[in-house]
Amino acid sequence: MTPERNPEFFDRWAAEYDWFVEGWANSFPFEGYDKLLSRIVELADPQPGMMILDMGIGTGNLAERFIEKECEVWGIDFSGKMLEEAKKKVPSAHLMQVDILADWPSELKTGFDRIVSAYVFHHFNLETKLKIIEKMLSELLRDDGAIIIGDTSYPSFAARANARTELLDVWDDTEFYWAADEVKLMPWGKGAHITYEQVSSCGGVYLIAPA
Repeated sequence: MTPERNPEFFDRWAAEYDWFVEGWANSFPFEGYDKLLSRIVELADPQPGMMILDMGIGTGNLAERFIEKECEVWGIDFSGKMLEEAKKKVPSAHLMQVDILADWPSELKTGFDRIVSAYVFHHFNLETKLKIIEKMLSELLRDDGAIIIGDTSYPSFAARANARTELLDVWDDTEFYWAADEVKLMPWGKGAHITYEQVSSCGGVYLIAPA
């Protein structure tokens, strides 16, 4: 878990988050931000009435797109200030202050058609990523559902290592950026089908479905 992963850090960042992302939309780590969110939505193939859970909803940029598709959106975040910002964009969403790493409230255990997340999981090491995803598969997702995660990611160990060398001045070694081959090599307790798409030079999307 990265050192800055605490609610107070994100509370302070909440009011300026969208401005920050917009300013870095052509640079690491947010290059292709809008395209990545759009691809998450495309892969989710949302239909009116679908139950969507946004894990780490932040200011609501991803959730807003599912609201526009007439989905029922639930969003969790451990930052109260982020949830306040999200409420402005998606007032109809069910918002809850929940830490992904803590016990999940019973209200979430109803079965979601899609679970989505953007720029959240790089705060967790690979083992923790795996545990969270397996928990989502077993506790939150419908049998015919899918998990779509977009984040700072690279197609291979080598690509990630090369990026670190090229981006040394801005690379954060306390964060756990994804490598797709690393994820696919991990043992999956329940089993899952995993596909990966590179969306930008530093961003990619994982589609995970029950085996």
